[in-house]
Amino acid sequence: MNHSKLRLFDAFAGYGGSHFGLKKSGIPFEAVGFSEIDKYAIEIYQRNHPGSKNYGDITKIDASEIPDFDLFTGGFPCQPFSSAGLCLGENETRGTLFHDIIRICRFKKPRYVLLENVKGFMSSRHKSTRDTIVRTFSEIGYHVEVLLLNTKHYGVPQNRERVWIYCTLNDVNPFFTIEPDKSTRTPNLINFLDEKPDASLYKNQKQIERIIELHKVNLDVPEPRCLDIYNKKVRDDGICITITEPHHNCMRIVEPKIGTQYQLRKLSIAEHFRLMGFQENEIDYSGFSYQQACKLAANGWDVNLASKIFKKIFSNIQVSG
Repeated sequence: MNHSKLRLFDAFAGYGGSHFGLKKSGIPFEAVGFSEIDKYAIEIYQRNHPGSKNYGDITKIDASEIPDFDLFTGGFPCQPFSSAGLCLGENETRGTLFHDIIRICRFKKPRYVLLENVKGFMSSRHKSTRDTIVRTFSEIGYHVEVLLLNTKHYGVPQNRERVWIYCTLNDVNPFFTIEPDKSTRTPNLINFLDEKPDASLYKNQKQIERIIELHKVNLDVPEPRCLDIYNKKVRDDGICITITEPHHNCMRIVEPKIGTQYQLRKLSIAEHFRLMGFQENEIDYSGFSYQQACKLAANGWDVNLASKIFKKIFSNIQVSG
C-alpha cells in the first residue's frame, strides 16, 4: 500500500464495531466514511468517531463518490437470518442488502472485506444466499473464508455465535485462517457485572414469583448467574446467553437471596457493553435511554473478538509511507 494508514469504510455501522475493533488492535487506520440509517446508531457513531462522514442508505450510495479505501466492513442486517426473526433470508428486503455490498466492492475493489452475521446464516435454508455471496466475491477476484466463531472462546463470557466472512484480493496461504487463538480460560460472568447495580434494574417479588411459576426455575444461587428464560434454566457455567434487544426479555441476572427474598434483575447498560468487549469508558452512550443503548449493544460487533480477527489479518501486512 502506498499510504501510511489502512483506510476503512464501515457499512451497516451501528456503533462502529469495526472502528472500535481496529482501534483496540492498535493497527493504524483512518475511516473514509460509514453507512448507517438508524438515527441512534448515527448519533453514537459520530459522537465516538468524530469527523466521520455518513453516506447514509447503502442502497442509494454512488460508489464513485466514496474515497478509495482498503477495508470494507459490515454487519449486514441479521433479521432475515435470525432464529429470533422469520428466517426469510433473501425473501425479505433486508436480506438482499448484501447485493449492495458486492456492488460497492466490485467498483472500489478494496483489498480486504470483513462481514458479520448471525449463526442462522449458516443454516441449510440460507445455503443459496451463502453460495451466492461466496461465488460472486470469487468471480470478482476475492478469496473467501466463511467461519463461525463464538465470543465465549475469546475472552468474554457471552455465548455469542456469529458468522464472519473474510474476503481478500491478496494471495492467501492455503493454511491461513482469520480464526484467532482461543483463550485458555474464559472469565466468569461475575467479573463483568456492576459492583453496585442500580435499584431500578431489579424485579419486585411478585414479578419474580411469576417468573418462577412460568418457567419452573430454581433461583436460589450461591453467586450471580445468568437466567436463560428462553431455555428455562439458570446457567452454572459462568457464561451468559447471547445478548439480544431488550424487548426479547430472554436474559436476567440472578443474585443470591437477601434473607428470604430472591434477587433478579436486568443487565445494566454498562454490563451490556462490557459483554460486547468494551472496557470502562471506552464508548460514550450518555444521554441514550436504556432501550436505545441496549439495542445498539445487542446489534453490534464484539469489539474484543473483532480486534483479534484484525490482528490475525494484518499481522504480516506492512503499511508503508
